[in-house]
Amino acid sequence: MAQEKEIKINLTIPLDDFIARITSRGFEKISETVQRDNYFDTDDWLLYKNVASLRIRQVDGKDHSFAFKKVFCVPIRSDSHYVEEIEGRIPCNEGTKENLNLIFDRVGINDDPRSVSDGKSLEDVFIRNGFQGEQILSKTRILFNDGKGNEIMIDDVQNVGTIVELECAEKEPMDAVNDLLEDAEWERGKLGTGYIWLERVKGFTDHLGHEQKFKTDPAWNVWENEVEIYNRLSSEK
Repeated sequence: MAQEKEIKINLTIPLDDFIARITSRGFEKISETVQRDNYFDTDDWLLYKNVASLRIRQVDGKDHSFAFKKVFCVPIRSDSHYVEEIEGRIPCNEGTKENLNLIFDRVGINDDPRSVSDGKSLEDVFIRNGFQGEQILSKTRILFNDGKGNEIMIDDVQNVGTIVELECAEKEPMDAVNDLLEDAEWERGKLGTGYIWLERVKGFTDHLGHEQKFKTDPAWNVWENEVEIYNRLSSEK
């Protein structure tokens, strides 16, 4: 289990100005790729309703990765929103299959992860275990890197629009953003790309009430098999 160290940025300055800014600060364009993110959920959208997601990603038409993400509210932390991420590359090796096994345990799948070799076989496992893959996000991603472990991703997402994210290996994302932008030039994105898609395409609005539910009961979305994980998070600052 890892803390996802990224932040979504809603720019209040033109995108071209932002790109000029980051390139002047040492960020270089590394790649431009076409991605396909296939999200899986139960028929009644249980993961979505519990601030979690399950994804298979392709890059330029080839298998790339899988991931499970979930947001917990941990009031004891300085940033109370802890974004957990369990991920691995496809094709799967022994190391990534360990992470896949963690994901299977979390979402109630009893299949042997050793049976998974590629994206199609993993999709088959999800479908066989009662998950549907209706939510598909197609996007073009431009990746910038400063050579110091900091990455900026600019996504043009079908049915969503332009999304900017900053991800840090070591540095706190908020500190990295403040080094690049003045307060008036940005605001923190509160909705994930998947939520924006679900709102615009499916008309879902459950996510708009998540914050209030966290204020009322910080542990409302903790499943029975996550109690130990949540208790550990709640004891670490």
